[in-house]
Amino acid sequence: MKTLPTQERALRKRQALIDSAVVEFSSIGFEVATAKSIAAAADVATGTFYQYFENKNDILRVIASGRFEALHQRIKLFEPKAIDESLLSRPLVEAQFLETLVFVHEFHAQDPDLHQVLEQRRALDSKLQTIMRDGEKVLRDRVWTFVKTFNIPNSELVADNLFSMAEGLVHRLVFHGAGHSPQHALSVGAQMLASYFIQNQTNRDR
Repeated sequence: MKTLPTQERALRKRQALIDSAVVEFSSIGFEVATAKSIAAAADVATGTFYQYFENKNDILRVIASGRFEALHQRIKLFEPKAIDESLLSRPLVEAQFLETLVFVHEFHAQDPDLHQVLEQRRALDSKLQTIMRDGEKVLRDRVWTFVKTFNIPNSELVADNLFSMAEGLVHRLVFHGAGHSPQHALSVGAQMLASYFIQNQTNRDR
């Protein structure tokens, strides 16, 4: 990736190109989109595109990095130091999972076509694969940090299962539909995740 510009005007042009690339990739597909079409949509010259990006693979990597940064900033789960374990309850855990599920669902639902592009391209671009794998690891590690705070047996496996269950639910709702309203499906999903977590905590206390 090229060095991030420092001037405000340059930053605005770069962001306009990123925004245009998101639209182009989502609407006509990665294969059809070009540096020229992205630049035209951003109302800049094609040469300007190459001032900030090497090629369309490069700008897709920037888009992926930005998406994960947004997710990481929002999804924090409980701050372990702020938790009094004696006060931990199923309603509290359920509310936390629901808040996280709702945000992740809304995030995916904003642009499902772009998400599909990223998933398809990661298998063909090792640098994009690294960005997405590392971004997902941060999310998994946050779940793991939350779980192991309570000394639950097999905490890493429990965290991985929680993450996979949540991811599967969101993907099904966004990409395949589930025959239910998202609100109801996410609410039930949060109840199931909380039950799974509380059950593992109960097993520890026995």
